[in-house]
Amino acid sequence: MIRLRLYKARERQRVLDPADLEVTYFAVDPETKPVFEHNGVMVWVSRPDHCQVERHARGQNLHLVDSGTNILPRARGLEILRAPAADYRWVHSLDWRWGAGEYLDRDRVETIINRALDMEPWAVPEGPAGLVHLSYLMWFHNGAMANGAAGPLDDCTADQIAAFTAAATYFELNDIADLIGRREPDDALSHEYWDLSSPFGEDASLIRDALRCKLADAPEDWG
Repeated sequence: MIRLRLYKARERQRVLDPADLEVTYFAVDPETKPVFEHNGVMVWVSRPDHCQVERHARGQNLHLVDSGTNILPRARGLEILRAPAADYRWVHSLDWRWGAGEYLDRDRVETIINRALDMEPWAVPEGPAGLVHLSYLMWFHNGAMANGAAGPLDDCTADQIAAFTAAATYFELNDIADLIGRREPDDALSHEYWDLSSPFGEDASLIRDALRCKLADAPEDWG
């Protein structure tokens, strides 16, 4: 059974005939927050060209990671809905929706991000490994959003830039790590980073989702 849920529409839920899946999948408006469910796999269409895939199994919330990221091309989501039992790479994550604790999970992520922002990791590089990496990544992110993506790279030392790259790699944000290493002219770099870092329309949403995964998958890194 394939089910479609629309969280911002008058018709909130319906069951789809498999023959209608492709047409419906590409016709649905991301603004309605659509979620396609098939055999326990949920595909969230987050933007016109992006999706995210999750499932809940044996009491765990899982994200599907493909090519180093959990933000996938929208067409990839359709492939996964057609073969939900295939051998994908799943990683643990906190979940925004399941049960009464969902807001506590959001609060935990925001609290940890605020702690990371309060740190100056190059001045006092002490603390749980995950928090130090997050601090470097958020310092790069905020600098990139305020002054262009080339700004943090121009103003920081080679060691600091290496730490930005290591932080992106730690969170498996390979596209961000690659972008940091390219050192291209500011306009090209900035627009690419702005689109990359906020695919759900919320500032740093890609980093927040990666943090969700790491908090569940490597709790020892957070003290």
